[in-house]
Amino acid sequence: MSAYLQIRNYHRPAGLARAVEILASFGTKARVIAGGTDIVARRPGVATLDNVDHLVDISRLGLDYFKEEEDAIRIGAAANINAIGTWPLFSSAPYRALSESARSHSTKTIRNRATLGGNLCNASVCADLALPLLVLDASLLAAGPGGQREIRLENFFAGPNYSALDPAEIVLEIRIPRPGPRSGSAFVKLRRQQAAIDMAVVNAAVFLACSQGRCREARIALGAVAPVSLRAKKAESVLAGATLNEEMIQRAAAAAEEARPIDDLRATAAYRKKMVAVLVRRALETSLRRCGSF
Repeated sequence: MSAYLQIRNYHRPAGLARAVEILASFGTKARVIAGGTDIVARRPGVATLDNVDHLVDISRLGLDYFKEEEDAIRIGAAANINAIGTWPLFSSAPYRALSESARSHSTKTIRNRATLGGNLCNASVCADLALPLLVLDASLLAAGPGGQREIRLENFFAGPNYSALDPAEIVLEIRIPRPGPRSGSAFVKLRRQQAAIDMAVVNAAVFLACSQGRCREARIALGAVAPVSLRAKKAESVLAGATLNEEMIQRAAAAAEEARPIDDLRATAAYRKKMVAVLVRRALETSLRRCGSF
């Protein structure tokens, strides 16, 4: 949600319970802050939906961890984006889309401050890390006055800069289930000037699981082409059980009909629509190579 900052109070609670209590006390007047690369950058003079005058800093809550478990990977919501881009596990084929998206996010200086949870909670239509996490079937663990709950990332984005979080909830971690064998993923991003700071004109991520030359599972996610980051279910259905070859990849790329782009300063809707097919094809080809099936 857009915010017009008129900060009166800065809170830095030492525990989760206190952080939730502060958020519950001030409702929409309060915002969580960790890296601060998004909310602090906002300034008076922009269209606003509410006025924020309390910041709740969660940097002391120990939410910057990476944990490997037998059935899942757990990433603390305050883990910075540079750490995600350089964590060794994410250089392996099944998770490569995540490290690629992290390295393509803005500049190194910003990545050292920006957090994974912040990138998701901002619910930007062109958020880079949302797409690989969508195709990796991730979920979020959130805590609020009523306790903790798990939210599938696919159900998390409610609209441009709106999420499924309640005002008093804090995202604690992101959970990624372990993918099966012979799987690979890829992330691709098109920017207006191709400069590091540029937001995506279109971005896409793909996850493929392969077996004996056939697609065991396909997930495709698109960004900057609809009100929210989303899965391209029609394109996925084209690949389900199919022999993975150039013809099927072209058909799947052309079937990404969920895209509903708009004209804006970065690109026209027509251009974005064309680029969806191009980027999905490239991400599918790369993911297929990483599956190691061919």
